[in-house]
Amino acid sequence: MTEQPTAPSTPAPGGPTPVPAAEVRVIVRAYPKVIFFWMTWLFSLVAGILAPETYNPDVVTHLGTVWMSIFLFNLIVISFDFSEVVSVMVLALVAVFILAGLQFGYLSFLGDWLGSLHIWMNGSFYFAVFGIFTAIYAVVFIQTRFDYWEFRYNEVIHRRGVFAQIKRYSTEDLRWFKEIPDVLERVLAGSGRMILTTPREQHPIVIENVLRIGSIDEKVADILGTKRVVIS
Repeated sequence: MTEQPTAPSTPAPGGPTPVPAAEVRVIVRAYPKVIFFWMTWLFSLVAGILAPETYNPDVVTHLGTVWMSIFLFNLIVISFDFSEVVSVMVLALVAVFILAGLQFGYLSFLGDWLGSLHIWMNGSFYFAVFGIFTAIYAVVFIQTRFDYWEFRYNEVIHRRGVFAQIKRYSTEDLRWFKEIPDVLERVLAGSGRMILTTPREQHPIVIENVLRIGSIDEKVADILGTKRVVIS
């Protein structure tokens, strides 16, 4: 789907003073896929708090089962790309599996088998996992403060490193694409991929796992005021 160029708006008389172009910018940061483990990270904290408060083995086992289910879901999210077509196919297969299970009665067997699993972890395990993810997220946060893209009216700047190594790209003939390669990643973190193309670069520039990709794309469009292409 292609969106047509939009003409820059002219402020009405008596309206707010336009902000100088040099002061208007949009920051775009690329994140690693570990950010999609935020559900495991937060539930580890919750389970770590709840596990020592109860001595009921069934409750502790349920916490372990839920934790493993969330962890498995996060692994699936980062291991496979669920496009719109694939997502629909998976939902259809799950629906067929459930209906067939109700018809032939094998869901009760699976339920009994899952119920026989006794996945048990103590509070120290959950707090250790929470601490590990917290440390990793802290490093990721610091790293993304020193490696990011800055969109301005007349140029795109890639700042990288503690000493701010800078590479500049002119916005002349610059095109960018918003791509949603994975529906589940979009649901979990609103993330997507930005692809920049310019005749001055031999290969496209790919910025992976951009959080809040929808609002970022709108802000970039407002600043550059050029045509944009959205791939969904």
